[in-house]
Amino acid sequence: MPTLSRSEIQNIEKYWIEYEQYKKKLKYREWELLHPHNAGGEIVGGRSNTISDTTAKKATVLANDAYYQNLKRIIKTVEDLYRELDEDMRTIVDMRYWDKDGCYEWEDIADKLYISRHKVLRKRNILIDKTAERIGWV
Repeated sequence: MPTLSRSEIQNIEKYWIEYEQYKKKLKYREWELLHPHNAGGEIVGGRSNTISDTTAKKATVLANDAYYQNLKRIIKTVEDLYRELDEDMRTIVDMRYWDKDGCYEWEDIADKLYISRHKVLRKRNILIDKTAERIGWV
């Protein structure tokens, strides 16, 4: 497996840290796409030759938006991976990325799990590699 650069690792960690914000961004982007405003303010009349099936139109708009699809892929990856993690890995994610009270240091997580800091970092690297693989970076 190719080695990830430091900036790529930071980006992947950001996906885990900002998971809740990504969900909000996805909802907002969906609303933005499905409720476009009429920029010109003009009233358009007559028959159009567009699709009359609103469900199909919505699905097409969402499927064709790259930003929406990227957010959706990131969220799905984080959710699926979290479901598959063992208890130690979930503790690492919860303490390091999702705890709102403060970011725990690797030593604190190691103490909680009764393992070495080095082993915690190896588990984190596995998480980062799996995330990169599922997102399609490697």
